[in-house]
Amino acid sequence: MELRRSLLEAVFPAFIVFALWLDGWFYPLILLPLLYVKLVDRKGLKWVGFHVENISSSGLFGVCSSLGIILVWYLFFVYYLPPLEDFTVTSYVLFTDVVWYPFYEEVAYRGFALAYLVPKETSVFSLRSLVGNFAQALLFVSIHHRYVTLGTPLFLVPVLLLGLVNGFIFLKTRNIFGCFLCHSLANGLALSIPLLN
Repeated sequence: MELRRSLLEAVFPAFIVFALWLDGWFYPLILLPLLYVKLVDRKGLKWVGFHVENISSSGLFGVCSSLGIILVWYLFFVYYLPPLEDFTVTSYVLFTDVVWYPFYEEVAYRGFALAYLVPKETSVFSLRSLVGNFAQALLFVSIHHRYVTLGTPLFLVPVLLLGLVNGFIFLKTRNIFGCFLCHSLANGLALSIPLLN
């Protein structure tokens, strides 16, 4: 019985993170961490950051952080501008990059993985928080391998920054709203940069 409980508490959450890491295109996959937290762990969705506590500070951190991250994005867009001149934004790209992926990735990496790596009572600047935040940020960067394939590997720098900043926002507020807001604004503004030049 104890082994079964250990498997449920340690192995299954790792499996869920791995499954989410493999494929962000299969929309129902996002139900895995939410159902696990709700039905197996019985912690409730508040545990992954879905609540109104600290929502204003989380949102403020998110907006301010997105502005800083977009400045970093801009520096790399200027560097890569010639290859991006034929870039077009379709409604599908707009939906996936500004709504779906921010929601999916914030629930997967901040709300679920980081919440399991760093318990709520842990200080934001403790070694465990810093290591956990860096680990989830590296997982987050690894799913953005398309930038290397497209010949724009320096775009991974702002992606890493986004992962670390959103990890900090989540650890500080334990609210996912600011992370989602930061991610959505950063992606939306990043999509508009090539269109402005």
